[in-house]
Amino acid sequence: MIELKDVSYVYHLSDTDGNRIINPVISHLSMTIPGGEFVVLTGSSGCGKTTLCRMINGLVPHYFEGELKGKILVDGEEVSSQPIYQTAKKVGSVFQNPRSQFFNVDTTSELAFTAENQGRNPESILHDIKDVTKKLNIETLLDRSMFQLSGGEKQKIACGSVAVADQPVIVLDEPTSNLDMEAIKDLEIILEKWKKAGKTIVIAEHRLFFLRNLADRVFVLEDGALKHELTGKQFRELQIEEMEDMGLRTD
Repeated sequence: MIELKDVSYVYHLSDTDGNRIINPVISHLSMTIPGGEFVVLTGSSGCGKTTLCRMINGLVPHYFEGELKGKILVDGEEVSSQPIYQTAKKVGSVFQNPRSQFFNVDTTSELAFTAENQGRNPESILHDIKDVTKKLNIETLLDRSMFQLSGGEKQKIACGSVAVADQPVIVLDEPTSNLDMEAIKDLEIILEKWKKAGKTIVIAEHRLFFLRNLADRVFVLEDGALKHELTGKQFRELQIEEMEDMGLRTD
């Protein structure tokens, strides 16, 4: 379970003269995401959905400088009070640009990387790589140079690495931003498999068409606050005009 209790967050930034800029992005936000739920975070650029992803995976407050108020809990543990590696045991992340999360130059090593950092048995990791690549249909990407992959293939490796690590919670921050339609369809298949496996999935996205049959709930953010909360059924029944009124993409 993921819980946010009256959470506010302000990034500490500086201008070119070194003067501090106060940039509030999350304002008194509360929500609860039960285990196994598929949640979509959406809204216009700058609404706070990326920051919300960073709160769940621990990058806020441990990596990005700022002022956090309220509580963020994952599986009952407060994210701000434990090292980020502890949160990473429970939360896997897929970023907007997968290159920003790669640590290896070949695909098989990258698939193993997070699991190796968990201290897992090498034989167990190799077994899981074989199993995951078969289930995700990415066996042809094994033993490849990371520099020779397309954007869609890199995103598949990022997803595969999370799958091998097998965390119960998966956070994805605008994973389709650099993908074509074929790659988005492949991602949809991976998400569907994760949902059937009972993973808790939180995905921040502008593109919503491929999530209609996956979402259990949709949170629409505006200026760091929750503007609309929709059930999966309500989301699927939205008309184009209603989506446009909410400021959501219809394509």
